[in-house]
Amino acid sequence: MAHGKWSEVDARSVLEAWRRSGLSLQRFAKQRGFVPQRLRWWQAKFARGATSAVLAPVPALLPIRVTAEPQRRGEPVTVLLRTGHVLKVAHGFDEQVFARVVALLEGG
Repeated sequence: MAHGKWSEVDARSVLEAWRRSGLSLQRFAKQRGFVPQRLRWWQAKFARGATSAVLAPVPALLPIRVTAEPQRRGEPVTVLLRTGHVLKVAHGFDEQVFARVVALLEGG
């Protein structure tokens, strides 16, 4: 795919691979054996909306059913503070007291 003419599907695939790679455009293109201008051209084309009807498939939305999660009594909630302190509190704790403890531990 690096050489020759790209279809829109090819270009979208390469652009997505570049985005996922985390590499700079120049480094990605060099590794794949093409010039960076090729990707820039396709980016600009897609940005202008000058594409044919060949688009990525639209993801399907599936129905879901929300159910109530059973209350778990006795299992503490663990909170890791920026200071490195770890707090474990039981369900139903006093939020005002918790906020004061957090403020004291974080130096506020």
